Amino acid sequence: MSKRNRKRNILLTILAAIVGICTVSILLNKTYRTTFESLPETDRRMLTELSELYNHFEQSSDQLWNKDYRFDSKPLLLVRTTKDSGLFRSEGFAVNVPMKKGIFAQEISLPESMGLPKVYRISRFSPTTLSAWFPANFGTLNLKGMETMYFKYYPKMFSDPALYFDFSSFLLHEGFHIFKQKDWTYDANGAEHIENYPINEENYALMGIEFKLLDQAMAESNPELVQQYLHDWTVVRNYRYYKWPQLIGETKTEAIEGSARYLEYRYSKLTGRNLMVLATKQEPYHVTFMQAYDFIANGQAESPSFLERSIRYETGAALELTMDKANLPWKEAIEDVPGKKPGMTPYEILSNYYKMNDLTTIESQLGEIKEVYDYDALRKQGAKIVKQLNIE
Repeated sequence: MSKRNRKRNILLTILAAIVGICTVSILLNKTYRTTFESLPETDRRMLTELSELYNHFEQSSDQLWNKDYRFDSKPLLLVRTTKDSGLFRSEGFAVNVPMKKGIFAQEISLPESMGLPKVYRISRFSPTTLSAWFPANFGTLNLKGMETMYFKYYPKMFSDPALYFDFSSFLLHEGFHIFKQKDWTYDANGAEHIENYPINEENYALMGIEFKLLDQAMAESNPELVQQYLHDWTVVRNYRYYKWPQLIGETKTEAIEGSARYLEYRYSKLTGRNLMVLATKQEPYHVTFMQAYDFIANGQAESPSFLERSIRYETGAALELTMDKANLPWKEAIEDVPGKKPGMTPYEILSNYYKMNDLTTIESQLGEIKEVYDYDALRKQGAKIVKQLNIE
């Protein structure tokens, strides 16, 4: 046999093996484990949590975002992998997609009590879902003419998930970005990025006052007192932006990421779970903003760079949760509506509500706030943060 024929035969053998694997996989998808009870445990747990999530949106969507945001009606492809950002994937489950039985799709028989719409298992070799092989946890693809979110789940999400990466929380967060925030522009063109971040003790001391006020607002149940804490917070935040205008990028992250995290916290509360602002895995299942601030200043926790962006997921969610408690309307205001109105960040909503536009008044009020919240002690902590960043 010539060398050329040998190469051809090898290629044909490889091709035949690939065709055989694909054919067997497609046939098994159609005939094997087609009922909920027969599915692997990870798939059953995923569908059970999805059922719970959908039931809460059907019954209580106004307690999550509002009555108009119905995540339970959005088109999804849920794909099982072995790990975070897994490249090797199994079949996917299509939900809220007008599928029909076909070569690549098989309806899964589910108990009526789960209350789920029809669920179709889609072969891993379906040409329409090939992009879900990429090493990413989520994204979008086109199924039956619908922009569909694909989302990867894996066993650790259900057995021992990292904070914020359990199945329901992670799916809600990224789904909110894809479906609800599709037209929001807060993060467009690098708007979140902050040039020449002010690494100085005054900035960090003022940030510490903001954290103290947020902690008090989060712990308070009296709407009038919550409003006062938010008012004082807005005074401090306004002054920081007069002093360092580039910090406005903080508010963009608070709007885009804080709102997605807000939804996680609302769902956690609705379902009696422990995920809350600045979550931890041990009781009391969270730390306060000032505890986090002091841990960072004392070199006991995250790098001080955590305060530049990552903390804004939490401050954004906290502002929205406390505006709920203070009975301040904000959800309609925060939404960008293309061609009709730009959205407002939580900071802008509060600044507009309290009509803060006079620097002299702000400086006067800030002086009183500094005395109440021990500004001198916070400057010392701020100096520690600056020292750490200069070493880094």
